[in-house]
Amino acid sequence: MIGVEGLPSNLAMAGNAIVKDLKLRCSMRLAPTQKGAEVVEQLRAKLTEQRDDTFGAQISFEVCDVADGFCAPEFDERLSKIVFEATREVFNGNDPIFIGSGGSIPFMEVMSREFPGVAFLLTGVGFSDSGAHSANENLRLGFTSKITQTVSLALSKF
Repeated sequence: MIGVEGLPSNLAMAGNAIVKDLKLRCSMRLAPTQKGAEVVEQLRAKLTEQRDDTFGAQISFEVCDVADGFCAPEFDERLSKIVFEATREVFNGNDPIFIGSGGSIPFMEVMSREFPGVAFLLTGVGFSDSGAHSANENLRLGFTSKITQTVSLALSKF
């Protein structure tokens, strides 16, 4: 198997070769309270550090884009009441579950900055076997339908 720019993707097949130029593009998501600029500087320091195993290679580091993590504010009392009522109605009396994983939704930090004071309702339909963002990503359609009903009901009451 051949990987990036002709390099073997299987280390067992790797040979003793010198690569003149190698480029790596890294995309990562931050935890909800992390600041992008701080993470960039930590990465720059680690990736460009000269060590014995870099054999004098010239390593450059360029940032394409960076954003901060996102930590959703608590719902105000009115919105909280509406979301709980809608969830209980659709999910047979069960309350919603809040897991606090907003750091994995990069555009929410930008949205919260551009629309200060706006309440955001972020929902998800992923389970441990959903394979999010992978080749075998899947959704449970029944649950997805219920989430859609819940959000629609909450919006109708807002």
